[in-house]
Amino acid sequence: MRIYLGGHLNFYHPQKETWLEVKLLQPTPLKDVLEASGIPLGEVYLVVIEGELVDMQETIVSDQSEVKLFPPVGGGC
Repeated sequence: MRIYLGGHLNFYHPQKETWLEVKLLQPTPLKDVLEASGIPLGEVYLVVIEGELVDMQETIVSDQSEVKLFPPVGGGC
């Protein structure tokens, strides 16, 4: 599967890249994939699959999935 790491989330990629490739042998809860990949769940604010917002805690992904993750946005004055 492919995971897009938006914003500062690419910090958690071993090579600091925007896309993370993960091999899945069977459908797996997304939260388990993220934890195993070293991506802190508390850093993820939005999860998008096929253009739709999904609940990270309830979503099951497969090896063909493409998931986009985005952190909360902070701003200045």
